[in-house]
Amino acid sequence: MWLLTPALILPQTDVVELKALLAAAPQASEFPNAAKATLLDLADITVRLDGSAKIVTRQALKILNQRGREQEAEIKIPYNGSYETVKLIRARTLRPNGTVIEVKPTEVRSGAASEGYDDAKVLSFSMPAVEPGCLIEYEYVTEQKTSPLPGHFWFQWYFQGGFDPVQHTRLRITVPSTLKLARKLRNSAIEPTIRTAPDSKSVVYTWEQKNVAPLNIEPLMPPAERQLPKLTVSTVPSWQSVADWYTKLAHSAGQADSSVTAKAQELTQNCRTDEEKARAIFYYVQEKTRYVAIELGISAYQPRPASRTLTVQYGDCKDMATLLVALLRAVGITAHPVLLQAGEPFPQQIELPSPHAFNHAICQAQVGGKTYWLDATAQVCRFGDIPQADRGVEVLVIKDGKAVFETIPEASPAEALNLQQASVVLDSEGAAIGTVQLSGTGDYELGLRANLVVKSTDERKKYVEALLGSIGVNPRIESLQLTDISNRDTPLSISSKTRFASWATVSGDLLLFKARPDQASPAFASPFVEDNRLYPIYQSEPRLLRANLEVTLPEGYSYLYIPKPISEESALGKFSRTVQQEGRKLTISIEVQDRRATVPATEYPALRQYIERYLRMYGELVIARKDVAAQMIK
Repeated sequence: MWLLTPALILPQTDVVELKALLAAAPQASEFPNAAKATLLDLADITVRLDGSAKIVTRQALKILNQRGREQEAEIKIPYNGSYETVKLIRARTLRPNGTVIEVKPTEVRSGAASEGYDDAKVLSFSMPAVEPGCLIEYEYVTEQKTSPLPGHFWFQWYFQGGFDPVQHTRLRITVPSTLKLARKLRNSAIEPTIRTAPDSKSVVYTWEQKNVAPLNIEPLMPPAERQLPKLTVSTVPSWQSVADWYTKLAHSAGQADSSVTAKAQELTQNCRTDEEKARAIFYYVQEKTRYVAIELGISAYQPRPASRTLTVQYGDCKDMATLLVALLRAVGITAHPVLLQAGEPFPQQIELPSPHAFNHAICQAQVGGKTYWLDATAQVCRFGDIPQADRGVEVLVIKDGKAVFETIPEASPAEALNLQQASVVLDSEGAAIGTVQLSGTGDYELGLRANLVVKSTDERKKYVEALLGSIGVNPRIESLQLTDISNRDTPLSISSKTRFASWATVSGDLLLFKARPDQASPAFASPFVEDNRLYPIYQSEPRLLRANLEVTLPEGYSYLYIPKPISEESALGKFSRTVQQEGRKLTISIEVQDRRATVPATEYPALRQYIERYLRMYGELVIARKDVAAQMIK
């Protein structure tokens, strides 16, 4: 039965409270970096024995500036229509002059959040008369009619949303005494008040805090989500319970019916090895299934039947993973569904168990004694590779119904390579003609391929010219060679003969150019300008840049200054430059390696010096001068 919980404030309540909130709210000048001030962030949750719940949410915000107006004027409340309903109790704006404008019931919209997924819903409405200095307030009730994992409840709460101040935040949960509510706090020491409900059958937990300061933002800090004060609660007893739940949901969907089996046999009929079979199946799912990005936290948790995804040729991540597993198993290849939090390379199994821990699904396959991680949503990724967002992530692999945590290997810098090679001949006006080759691995190659594969021949030329705009001003491609864009097993390479109208700078008898291929890349400043540091320095992605420049001066010119070789290393990575001269030809090779790393703030001074030395190298010039004899001839 329901434990009746009143709304946080009754609809007929006078606006006196709102006016008092606005009067006590901070001024924009107090928080110049904030877009809004959260005056009230309140939730009251009543949990039932079957794990379903009623959630009453109330928000009151002061709009501080135009940014706040743009961010908060349109309200969208997502929910899952398969087991939730959302009802708006009230929405209104208190203008600075004290007048109140209500959102009318006819102005509230409800509909599907995405094509093809009827359960992904959104309740939306436009707040009226939003302007800097006003207060907007709305309250709504979310009815969770059932729990996706029957008998269990879970929830996450942030006491601070990020960059804006919070005056009052409160979470109250009423839960039956027979449900054990596990709790975990991160970046906070807030203790709940715990009392027995009047019916003696429930326990009421209340977490409350006032005057929460905005998050301090620093360059290269760990993800903001990891710094915010966060509470997780769950009645789910173990990760195995999550695996049991998902196995039950996905069991029938993952069965290979006659259509799936026939397609698997068709795709692999000419394959000689399991690797060839897995490759053919992966590329089929990747190419033929249009990715609809409705993730686990929004859409229904249950994947569609593999046969249905095969027929309609679209699906979200779990649909594509389910189809991939079914096709692989149909030809005798061991394959398992994998649940993960993409982009979160942090320990997962130490968190409280709940389905909410995951936002993505992929496939693990065992082929020839080797483990393959297959993410078909990355629709230009080659077989055996995987996007950077999945790298280093601790994942839940469901192996024959058992929960097994494994970590997808991190990419080495060499697996995230950006290779630039330029060989040019200068003239006395600073123009250049030569060859430029671009290639790479990992996400850099994925980005190039994803852009090129959807373009026509003429569009590809314009796209490459835009890329070469970082090498020199006004590039004009005279000839262009691309490897087979559609063949993901062939490394992508872009090679061109290009003329640059302005490559080097002419100053009297001098020619000046940067000691690197990309002459036209804008200068960038050090991210480390402050004297002190609060948070660790976090570098999320490994990268390797290899930039080779071969430049030949025009006749009658010689080098006046050539930068020296250099090599530096730090906890974040290393960089080096080598230089070789043969007459008018100069060869400069630069290598910059970034590591995935979290470095204590105590090492900030050393890293600051490292970045400053790198920027000096990045900006250093080569200077050439017209020879005296050449000047006399002229």
